[in-house]
Amino acid sequence: MHKSMEKQYEELGKYFVFDPKKISVEEFFGDLNNFCNMFQQAVKENQRRKEAEEKIRRAKLAKEKAEKEKEEKAKKSQMLDINAEGDETGIMDGLLEALQSGAAFRRKRGPRQAANRRAGNAVTSILAKELLQESTPPKKTKVQKEEPLMEAGSLEDLLEEATPLSS
Repeated sequence: MHKSMEKQYEELGKYFVFDPKKISVEEFFGDLNNFCNMFQQAVKENQRRKEAEEKIRRAKLAKEKAEKEKEEKAKKSQMLDINAEGDETGIMDGLLEALQSGAAFRRKRGPRQAANRRAGNAVTSILAKELLQESTPPKKTKVQKEEPLMEAGSLEDLLEEATPLSS
């Protein structure tokens, strides 16, 4: 039995290309065990890496899907559904959907309307300051100088002038 084992170990040495007389059985099987453990660890690491990449890919797809749905929902809320024949059967559906979502109650202001409102407030505050200054005569000191009055041609000019006056 011992001779059979030595013969098989020599054949194993020929298969793995090592000298069975220089390397002991314990060394060989210890190295083989280390190789197997490291190989299994590498396989697990590769599997974890693939799972992480798959998770990232799924998250990216979910994000893209959510963005598409958001864009479609925005388009759907803006457009009324009208058939190709020209009959307006989809208008009621669109209006009902707008009422249910609350989109019908939101007012959208354009940039001009908001700017005009701010301009109106600025003009009102400028006029109020001028009226207050006219009702009480200002006391002149040596440091203060009178600024020449500038003619304002538009609301934008008044706005530009209002900023230094208010601060």
